[in-house]
Amino acid sequence: MRSDLLISPTLQNNNFDVLRFALAVTVIYSHCYVIYYGKTIDVEPFMVITQNQADLGSVAVNCFFAISGFLIVRSFQNTSSIPSYLKKRILRIYPGFLVAFALSMLVIAPLSTIDNSHPQGNVTAYFQEFRGKAFLLNLFTLQTQRAPWSFQDNPLPNMINESLWTIQYEFICYLIVPVLALLGLLKGKWQPLVLFGISYLFFALQEVAHWFQWENYQGRIMSHPLYLPKFITYFMAGACFFLYRNHIKRSFGLIIVSIVALIVSCIWLPYFNLVAPFAGSYVLFYLAYHPTLPFPRFARKGDFSYGLYLYAWPVQQLVLAIAGEHLNIYLLFILSGFISFIAAFVSWHVVEKPFLKLKKEGSGQPLPTTNNLEMSYIKNN
Repeated sequence: MRSDLLISPTLQNNNFDVLRFALAVTVIYSHCYVIYYGKTIDVEPFMVITQNQADLGSVAVNCFFAISGFLIVRSFQNTSSIPSYLKKRILRIYPGFLVAFALSMLVIAPLSTIDNSHPQGNVTAYFQEFRGKAFLLNLFTLQTQRAPWSFQDNPLPNMINESLWTIQYEFICYLIVPVLALLGLLKGKWQPLVLFGISYLFFALQEVAHWFQWENYQGRIMSHPLYLPKFITYFMAGACFFLYRNHIKRSFGLIIVSIVALIVSCIWLPYFNLVAPFAGSYVLFYLAYHPTLPFPRFARKGDFSYGLYLYAWPVQQLVLAIAGEHLNIYLLFILSGFISFIAAFVSWHVVEKPFLKLKKEGSGQPLPTTNNLEMSYIKNN
């Protein structure tokens, strides 16, 4: 077994669970600033460090997509058929999302209409302006929705659960994988790199030349195509780390260069978003498969990262609405983080885990995979 590879050939003993949990907590911390101040520019710590290039929440979400690209392509190659693969993906994403979205719009949002002007709540007015058709459309297309009359005294009124907007892009990436495989683009020596390069080119043109902004987009099924190049870039970065895992070396020199490149692009050269898909991805997988980090069984009691992501925003809004006069950023983070963890715990044991038990291999034609994995088990990712 080669010890010089970045990623263990067995793919076991990784730190993805603790990384995803840490990233979810990072999103909560970053969102505290936008929820407390109504903005991130010039106030959120990483925005200040990077001269308003990126906030910690967006960095964490990008890392989620890179991890997802690695794990989903791995899962795809070990699934017997495309219907079985899609079943797994639906069972992982939809149950938790449907419950969180419904609770946000039908329970938390009406309760949040309670304010000084409406001490008993403004529930009647809320449901008079409630858009039922939009609710059902957003529910099944994995989008977020504004909630009328909610959190009127908060800096971000009517925003009931803004974190949910990225879930649709995650599922789009899931759907792209079997299409690419059927086209033969996930095998060979160069095709995955070309796909990454194309998506990165679109993303770079957005960042540098401000092309492909799609300002006049009016669709309802997709949130906005503006974000697809970035998310596909990170997803394909993770996929490439998986597909080329037998060729990528663990290098102390590379990790130093990656860290220095990220620091330089934060402080001196305003190209953090262009550097991060390369340098940031290497740092991410360096940590994920670092042999001395003792976290391979972090999620043995449950995988709470998805639940944290689903429920933190409405919890933060509620905490601010109820106790905002007595809170600072750090108290908001501690209180909302604790309550969000309880919600995530319940979500995992009551919603997510029971549906994940339905993940069983179905019959069907074998998938068009590239090669066999050197591993003894597949996690429910």
